[in-house]
Amino acid sequence: GPEKGKDAMISNLEPDKNFGGHKYFEATFLSEPILTVMRSNRSLIFFNLDTVPKSAMIRKVVLKLTYDIPIPFDNTIFKPEIYPSAGIAWYGGVLQQVVEPWEESVVTWNKQPKTTEANQVFVPPFIRNVNFIEIDVTKLFVNSSASALPNHGMMFRLWPTDNFPGFRFASSDFPEPAWRPKLNIYYSLN
Repeated sequence: GPEKGKDAMISNLEPDKNFGGHKYFEATFLSEPILTVMRSNRSLIFFNLDTVPKSAMIRKVVLKLTYDIPIPFDNTIFKPEIYPSAGIAWYGGVLQQVVEPWEESVVTWNKQPKTTEANQVFVPPFIRNVNFIEIDVTKLFVNSSASALPNHGMMFRLWPTDNFPGFRFASSDFPEPAWRPKLNIYYSLN
């Protein structure tokens, strides 16, 4: 919820403005009606894992995101099956590990923390008859390499470029508590 949740949206059209209380967790590329230009938005989120026992062996981590109104999806423009023939392997969103500290009430587009592409998790465009998606983000929390990077949360952005409308989910500031992001951690103890 808003008291303990840590997430924020950042926007290229207002690069010095903070959106720490934004009700959406989004990665979008949409036209701005008044300005008739495109706005690129990214989001950051952090889950405090202090309640997980230090001796726990994390087996799986699943992020559940919920949306109220889907972003309009135009099947005449976005056709995943044609992209490989155009030399583009994949379009969608990505969750990347944030490797620098950031504060919800301070972060902006111009002050966004660094991320890494190592272990990133892809989020494909989807059309479903349910209003949520569950994403296995285990590799963002259980590093398979010998040199573990600091984990300061996740950044949600479009990938590889801002080329379609994107995704808009409820954030920790969303008025309906049941729709806020949830992280389920499956672990075992020695």
